[in-house]
Amino acid sequence: MFTQNLHSHSTFDDGQNTIEEMALAAQAAGLTSIGISVHTPMPHPACWTIDAARLPDYFAEVRRVKERLRGTIDVFCGAEWDLHSAIAPTGFDYVIGSVHHIAIGNDLPCVDNTAEETRRIIRQHYEGDADLMAEAYFRQYLTLAKIDEVKIVGHLDLLTKFDESCAFFDEASPRYLAAATSAIDALIAAGKVFEINSGAISRGYRTTPYPSKALLRVISERGGKITISSDAHRVEDIICGFTDSAALARDCGFTELWRFDGKDFVPEPLNDM
Repeated sequence: MFTQNLHSHSTFDDGQNTIEEMALAAQAAGLTSIGISVHTPMPHPACWTIDAARLPDYFAEVRRVKERLRGTIDVFCGAEWDLHSAIAPTGFDYVIGSVHHIAIGNDLPCVDNTAEETRRIIRQHYEGDADLMAEAYFRQYLTLAKIDEVKIVGHLDLLTKFDESCAFFDEASPRYLAAATSAIDALIAAGKVFEINSGAISRGYRTTPYPSKALLRVISERGGKITISSDAHRVEDIICGFTDSAALARDCGFTELWRFDGKDFVPEPLNDM
């Protein structure tokens, strides 16, 4: 089993457990390192992000837990930084770059909210053309690719969160695949690491992780790097889907997973897991 999870949340944002509880659960599950990746503030009020005024407390608590558990598990201070975040992605051990929204003029609708919201976005902003929405969504990753501080790409195809129940997007559509592939190419050229993210599985929205198998194969064929994460919001989900994600990675042609060592990302053989 891959023994690192860099995508987890706590009571500092929309998680259900404290940082210490998450770290202890990771240790009990056999992980050798965990990253807490707080949702950074957005320019509008959001119940799922940390308040900017609490960031110093977040840094202090990660440091405290890191010291308390030193020698038993490594604890990293990370961030899940949205492309439209209100703060710069600096001051963290590592940064996951995610896209939860689509910028449409002064509007910033969320693709991670509800199926009804996704349906509204397609109808109201894209004249019912789901491919057009997908093109706009994936185009934002071209900007994300230019953010040097971002090292990991979070849930690449998050816009498909509700597809297993509502089938908004035709993921085999040439336009959809072209838009996603363009984003993948830019992100690979920038050296980003893609996560296989099982967060929607643990929360009951999907039975498969992000990105889709088709997109993982594109990433593999183009020599992209991957890691495995659970996007855990509670202790029970620390290693959710890890075994299946590793098997999926192998099936898509990957031979390595990339691990954060506290300074940089280093590869380790996937076949040993």
